[in-house]
Amino acid sequence: MKKIGLATLLALGLYQGQGQFVNNGATVTVQPGGYIFCAGSFSNNQGTLTNNGRIEVQGNFLNTATYSTTTNDDSLILSGSANSTINNASSPISYLTINKSIVTAEVKLAATVTVNRRINLLKGKFTTDPIANPSFSLNAPDSTIFTFGTNEEIIGKVVRTNWKSGSLIVFNHTNFRLSTTGGTSPTSISTLMLPQTEGGDPSLNEREVKRRMEITATGGSGYSSTLRLPYLVTEINTNLKPYIVPWKYSGSEWSTPNATLTIDTANNYVTAAGIPSTIFNGEWKLADNKYTFNASAALRGPWNGSAMNTSLLSGGVIPVNQPYTVSPWNYSGTESVSSVPTNVVDWVLVELRKPSSGLAANADTSTIIGRKAGFLLSNGSIVNTDGFTPLSFTISKQGTAFMVVRHRNHLGLISNAIPSNSTGTYSNDFTQLANVYKPSGASSDPVVLLSGTTGKYGMWAGDTNKSGSVNILDVNSIKIAASQSLSGYIQADVNLSNSTNITDVNLAKLTMASSGTGSGARPIPIRTNIPDGVYEIE
Repeated sequence: MKKIGLATLLALGLYQGQGQFVNNGATVTVQPGGYIFCAGSFSNNQGTLTNNGRIEVQGNFLNTATYSTTTNDDSLILSGSANSTINNASSPISYLTINKSIVTAEVKLAATVTVNRRINLLKGKFTTDPIANPSFSLNAPDSTIFTFGTNEEIIGKVVRTNWKSGSLIVFNHTNFRLSTTGGTSPTSISTLMLPQTEGGDPSLNEREVKRRMEITATGGSGYSSTLRLPYLVTEINTNLKPYIVPWKYSGSEWSTPNATLTIDTANNYVTAAGIPSTIFNGEWKLADNKYTFNASAALRGPWNGSAMNTSLLSGGVIPVNQPYTVSPWNYSGTESVSSVPTNVVDWVLVELRKPSSGLAANADTSTIIGRKAGFLLSNGSIVNTDGFTPLSFTISKQGTAFMVVRHRNHLGLISNAIPSNSTGTYSNDFTQLANVYKPSGASSDPVVLLSGTTGKYGMWAGDTNKSGSVNILDVNSIKIAASQSLSGYIQADVNLSNSTNITDVNLAKLTMASSGTGSGARPIPIRTNIPDGVYEIE
């Protein structure tokens, strides 16, 4: 062990110590170009250490006294294969290099450390000890250069001070970068990043890349920010790279903010530009926003006792473009096919809704977080335009939600609440009565028992004017179409037979009669269970 006494002054050019270096009161100066190598730990307990050269330590570097530099060119190097800790009191370091001989060797902060000019994390596990000591951080002005070796990153909390807008500034990883533009810039920005191996599990149990990331800006307002967020391939779980996007946690749910995205699947990061200052602070994560919907339903109109007929398909009248662009659906999706696949009954529109109340009664159109048009097959499966894969589309919020199925002349349906999950799937069989939401006080079930089945239900037929209920107005419109023998892809063709006749009229009447009667023996219209409020006055 090398000890430096109280009155000792060393103007060191080259010093190599094979044990410990302990200064208990002396003034120690490392000259420009000078070099101290210590194979053990280096402790400056009481004296003054002026470093204008390089100090390389293979053990701990512990300074609880005075550390300074007159040239601002001081360098501290942590090397060797042993775990190390750094405590430099409140004194900044100009250059910090971590270059352990093995990647698993840990360098851990024992207090907050400031690095003013450059950090070289070449090899080793560098952590601010965020779990045991969450107040510790690695601080650096935004001008400090960060260099990372392959697969290296800083675990824990990084603070960039003297913040200036404009450039993408590096934080914990070469691809964890932030910038701000416009407005009033923050004075500093701090990040917390925990990979999966360090317990980096984002809040809530939702679909996600297992990496926790938090951002906190001090001061500033009205600025726009750009976030570049990294991940490891080992952390992506059930997510697919092309659909991994940033999500922001509100304290109760995860949402995807409006942003311009760059998804780099080769280098495993996502960049989101145009993030407003109002949502910049807080917890962020990455997750696949494309979900799969395993949904099935049946239409009463074309039901033939064992399946649904495909007369519109055989008649060649199903449009190649989705038909839900008009009111009341107002869906602008571009789903189209060059030819309609086999076994298709018709187009349907599937939506996912997430009201803030968590109640189906509040799941109106303002709560839609994703939707897509797909094909309903004769066996009840709802599929993508390829004719066989389950419907899939992107959603803007995560959490328990309600699935909706809508058709152009049958009453739409909304499910009971369906929990989200880490696999990115929502499933519901709308042919089962128990899986369909029934509004309080409804005069009838939201679905009708299908003939020839035991416990299989279908959507009520006859909403030809798209009002959300079946009543005498629908019956009259069908009678007019039948009197003119209209055929083709028309609203009045309730049984989807490619023609209109008395069968369509009777189907609508049966729907009306199934709800019973009100005062004066007047039929009570059957309404959709979707709470859209698109009903005419009866």
